[in-house]
Amino acid sequence: MGKHDVAKVIELVGSSDKGWSEAADTAVKTASKSIKNITGVEVTSMTAQVKDGAIATYKATVKVAFGVED
Repeated sequence: MGKHDVAKVIELVGSSDKGWSEAADTAVKTASKSIKNITGVEVTSMTAQVKDGAIATYKATVKVAFGVED
């Protein structure tokens, strides 16, 4: 990005029954269907839902950055 370029950042939560990495990947893959020019992500938190004493659903909150076109 040059000095006059602008990036927008949105926050998303992805989920998976396999792990936090897949939860984050799910968020990015879903976002990329409607958002072009994704340049990076930041995982801001990882949480999980527990059922019967075990993790049932992994959740990753991610900030997705993408370039804004003129």
